[in-house]
Amino acid sequence: MNRGVGFANWKYKPKRIANQKTMDEETERERTLYHEAGHCVMAVVSGAWVERASVEPEEDGFHGLVDIRWPHNSNRLDQISVALAGPVAEMIIRSEPFHPGLIPEWAHDWKQAWALCRPGCPTDRECLRRIESIVAKLYHMLSQDRWWAAIAAVSDLLDAHDEIEHETIAYEVASWLE
Repeated sequence: MNRGVGFANWKYKPKRIANQKTMDEETERERTLYHEAGHCVMAVVSGAWVERASVEPEEDGFHGLVDIRWPHNSNRLDQISVALAGPVAEMIIRSEPFHPGLIPEWAHDWKQAWALCRPGCPTDRECLRRIESIVAKLYHMLSQDRWWAAIAAVSDLLDAHDEIEHETIAYEVASWLE
C-alpha cells in the first residue's frame, strides 16, 4: 500500500533551540580560542603586556582580538613569534600543519610577521625562509606538553570569560611554564 509519502518527499528541518550551537560553530569557536591563546602565551613569555584578549561571535563566525603592548627593548623575533603563535596553535589543535601564508583567516598574522621580518632580509625568498623556520620551531615548541597545557589553560579562561587581561594570562603561563 502506497500512501504517497516517502523519504524523498519528507521535509524535516530541525528547529534550533535558542543558544544551541552547531558542531561547526563549536569547532570554529574552539579554534579561535586556541588561536588567540597562542598569541597570549607567546606574548607573555616574550615580555609583552597583553592589555586584553577577547573572542566574540560575529555573523560570519568568531572574531578574536589580542591587544599587546610591547616594551621599548622588544626584538623583532619575539614580535614575529607572537604574530605566528596564533596560527601555529590552531595548526596543532586541527592536527593539520598548514602553511600560515595560505590560510585566509590568518592573513593578518602573516602580514604582520612579514612586515616585521622583511626589513631585516635581503630578499623576499630569505624572508619567507626565516618565517617558515620560525613557524617550524614554534610548532615543535608549542606541541610540547607544558606549552600546550599553558595554551589550553588560557583558552579555557577565554572560553569562560570571553575577555581576559594580562594578570590572568600571566598567572596561567607561570603555572605551566616556570
